[in-house]
Amino acid sequence: MNVKDLSDSSRRPALFMVALCQIRRLPPRRALPTLPALNALLASSLRLGTVLALGTVLALGTAQAAPAAVSATVPPLSLNLIGGSVEVQGQVWGQARKGQPVTTALRTGTGRAVLSGPGSGRLTLGSSSLMRVYNNQPDMQSGRFYIVGAAQLYAFGTHLYAQGQVRLDASGPVQRVAVIAGTLRLSPGGRAFTLKAGQQYDFLTGNITPFRESDPWYLSQFIGEGDAVLQASRGSVLTGPTPEQFRSAVIGQLLVSGSRLKTGTNAWAELGFSGGGYLRLQADSQLRVLGVEKTSKGREVLLQLETGSAWNVVQKGVGGYQLSTPTVTTAVRGTVFRVDANGLVKVFSGAVSLPSQGDAVIGQGAQRETAGRLGSLRTDALDTFNIALDAERGRKTLLEVPQLTQVSGLNLTVTSNPGARVSVSLGRRDVPVSAENGAFTLHEALPEGRYTLVVRAARPEQTLELTQSLIIDRTPPVVSISMVSRGGATLTITGAVSDNFTALPLLRAEVGGQIYTLHASGPFSWTLPVVLRADMVSGAKQQLKTLTLSATDEAGNRTDALLP
Repeated sequence: MNVKDLSDSSRRPALFMVALCQIRRLPPRRALPTLPALNALLASSLRLGTVLALGTVLALGTAQAAPAAVSATVPPLSLNLIGGSVEVQGQVWGQARKGQPVTTALRTGTGRAVLSGPGSGRLTLGSSSLMRVYNNQPDMQSGRFYIVGAAQLYAFGTHLYAQGQVRLDASGPVQRVAVIAGTLRLSPGGRAFTLKAGQQYDFLTGNITPFRESDPWYLSQFIGEGDAVLQASRGSVLTGPTPEQFRSAVIGQLLVSGSRLKTGTNAWAELGFSGGGYLRLQADSQLRVLGVEKTSKGREVLLQLETGSAWNVVQKGVGGYQLSTPTVTTAVRGTVFRVDANGLVKVFSGAVSLPSQGDAVIGQGAQRETAGRLGSLRTDALDTFNIALDAERGRKTLLEVPQLTQVSGLNLTVTSNPGARVSVSLGRRDVPVSAENGAFTLHEALPEGRYTLVVRAARPEQTLELTQSLIIDRTPPVVSISMVSRGGATLTITGAVSDNFTALPLLRAEVGGQIYTLHASGPFSWTLPVVLRADMVSGAKQQLKTLTLSATDEAGNRTDALLP
């Protein structure tokens, strides 16, 4: 049977029109089949009585856009809920608004969007997702999506009809659709079938496998954008949206959605996330931050390792964590594991799910080889290095600062953990410090005055701070003696003493080898006992020859008094 033969029957033209209507539903993804192939498909489908399936097959091959008349009968998609960064495409991309119709394309940064269409279904876009619109129906391009209710949509050149709860993942090596509840009708490559709850279809391999949810990101409510912060580093570390815009990274820097982090030879960088946990990017590696969400259940982290290796420590009970590479995608909710861009995955505690490999699970003490095989864990020098860094990171932060009250100059040595970031501020001014093996020193010439000294030791997820009041004083006290008199066995010294910063300078008198001290301020009269030795000549003049007097402030500045 060929296309011309259809006109010989009163029934066949109607069937062919049904097939043509189905053709118009799919976006232009592939070339139109040749006429012989079209005839064969029509004949086969009519014999089986599966005109609807035939229409879907033809739709996969059409290169024609849907006529305006058909599009006009389908109401446009509408935005019901917006959270975070969500943009709609018009002549240019612009911030989306609740209730706005979506007729061209929609994308998210760190954020979520919920849409509704002509049916009862709702579609949720997760962070870093892109959706285009064809015939007022969503066409999933990249990211992750969640569908509830009855909805028609497109993905990977395939028309899907969902009834229930369905998730779709379209990122790197993960191109799959999974049914959580209900059913999903689809026809990839002209083969129509229905998925049931607990099944998933891999668009790359064509395999249908069991599905068990391990990363239900859609069950949490989006609250806001989370943080990805550079917490520690060594060596050359760069950041920026593109290699052309790379700049040196600084500790404490935020990496927003779309930012990249790159390490040089013998370098590493630690990236910490809202809610806890961190990633240590190894030497000669590059990472892209897709998004960090704050949610009602903690946070959701989406990362892409473009080259090199990444060591991951993910805390339990704080939300989801997904790291993709060009060859494998990992999803975890509490574990310590390593991922290399070539597909190597090592699990040191907990478990790691592989959405890119049929949700295979790698347990503690196991690894995925670059070829995809699972085997026993084999550690190497890089693993040992990171385990040691983790142990150091887990130690309690130490901060020892000598007590300083009043000094003539600031010479300070602080003790803290190796690798800690120690900073010192005096008032509103930061003072540079030098570090070596946990000892941090500074030498600073400061004007005289009163200061508030703040010393901080910052380590990933730990910060200690000590505060002291400090006086810089280089001027000695002023002391004057107006009279020295003797009366019997006593010696009286009359004078005055003052200092800019010390309330009561220390007076020190030495008479005949005996030392006496007195704290005084302003005018004073000081009576000292006089002890005569047998070799001394009697008389006050001889006693005065053995008298010395000085005044010292708390900074150690000293003045020797001139005696009358």
